[in-house]
Amino acid sequence: AIALALVACASLEYASAFGITGAGRQSVATFRPAGTALYMADPIDITMPALSSTMKEGRIVSWLKSEGEAVSAGDAIMVVESDKADMDVEAFEDGYLAAILVEEGGTGTVGAAVGIIVENEADVAAVAA
Repeated sequence: AIALALVACASLEYASAFGITGAGRQSVATFRPAGTALYMADPIDITMPALSSTMKEGRIVSWLKSEGEAVSAGDAIMVVESDKADMDVEAFEDGYLAAILVEEGGTGTVGAAVGIIVENEADVAAVAA
């Protein structure tokens, strides 16, 4: 009981130091520094697609969207050269292109992340950091 009381006191002091007051002080699980967002939605990887049954890697010919630009499911976002042809690759999710991981002219193995999409425009800067 004494150990629990010490932990509770330490938690309250810790919470107070970060500007948490009221009901939020009762639970460490609700801790977050004052003035911060609760969370950032999970980023979505844009992966190198298998454009043919024999494709092992692809080369990005061009990106059709720029970092920070809004994308909608179905939008062509990049052109990929496979072992057979150049093809447009579409986004599967709505959001914002937060990062280009493989630049134009670069190659990526099938299934590897080549870019990142985030749900909210405000999260673009967090991914870049």
